[in-house]
Amino acid sequence: AAEDGFLQTSLDSRRWRICFSSHYFRYKGKDREHVLSNFIASLPIFPYYSIDMNVLYGSVDGQKFVSASPTLKARHSRKYFGKDRGVVAYTLLANHVALQTQMLGANQHESYWVFDICYNNTSDIKPTTITGDMHSINMANFAILHWFGMNLAPRFTNLHAQLKHLCRGPDQEGYADFLIQPVGQIDRQLIAAEKSNLDHIAATLGLKEMSQSVLVRKICTLSGHHRTRKALFEYDKLVRTIYTLRYLRDPQLQRDVHRSENRIESYHQLRSTIAQVNGKKELTGRTDLEVDIANQCGRLIANVVIAYNSMLLSGLLGRHLAAGNEKALDLLRRISPAAWQHLHFLRHYPFRDKRNPIDLEAILAGIDWDATG
Repeated sequence: AAEDGFLQTSLDSRRWRICFSSHYFRYKGKDREHVLSNFIASLPIFPYYSIDMNVLYGSVDGQKFVSASPTLKARHSRKYFGKDRGVVAYTLLANHVALQTQMLGANQHESYWVFDICYNNTSDIKPTTITGDMHSINMANFAILHWFGMNLAPRFTNLHAQLKHLCRGPDQEGYADFLIQPVGQIDRQLIAAEKSNLDHIAATLGLKEMSQSVLVRKICTLSGHHRTRKALFEYDKLVRTIYTLRYLRDPQLQRDVHRSENRIESYHQLRSTIAQVNGKKELTGRTDLEVDIANQCGRLIANVVIAYNSMLLSGLLGRHLAAGNEKALDLLRRISPAAWQHLHFLRHYPFRDKRNPIDLEAILAGIDWDATG
């Protein structure tokens, strides 16, 4: 597979080659990848990646990959895979860093995993506003993320279509002169009456006794007249209405959400390039676990690229801060660490240790900023 091809041309040690060619990557070890994420967050350039200094934006989205072997999660989809089967790599990104990734079936709705992937983030990078496309929306996500101190901020593709989701409180008067009219009413009494049951749902999620994907499916199977189900959906309407009104009135919020979504698309391009080193955008593995491990290895390589670029940018940042070069500092803020045009994934890359580190100063010494700026 792609990661195999990359590693076979990168490692001169037979031991390492054998380990990685069989994806020798302990599944429990995936939780230790936060060490790399935390390292990137500690670099001087990291704050310059922030879209808003008061809000840390994260983004979630799925990326389709062909599955080299038929597994339980691999599904046919002519739209995405042609005659092949494939899976979806669902990723949480913040400030260009891939914090979490999870394998989904192509038939599974991405919105069922928004909370899970955010809540299971073990790194020190804790995004508080989670952007996504229209697939991040369901009848409960606005409410669930709000309970845990996060805000769901989807990028609306059709603003006019969102007007039908605006609801009002019990007061029926005072809306006649409004340019935007509410189309429904929020049952605040039902929300208050079901508070204990809603608290129980929040506690179940918080203690990880049940995942969001399982919980939402169970709630959706309940009768449409079930009071707790209705109360949860009413609370979601309330939070969604508040966000939609802010989104309609605040062009800067729209731009920030758009930028956050563009970043995960840039990550997907990098991840796709890594996957296609051997010529095909696919994940290897004879079981779902092996496919998941292959995906985690791909995320690790992508984060290594982002860490390397961030180290270079941090070196340039220190140089131009000392010189007071505002033009260079402004340009640094607009450079993406997800770039790979200067990297050759099929070159020979021996691993180095602390006794023989990469000389970043020597690399940066050859950069003429005036020529590149």
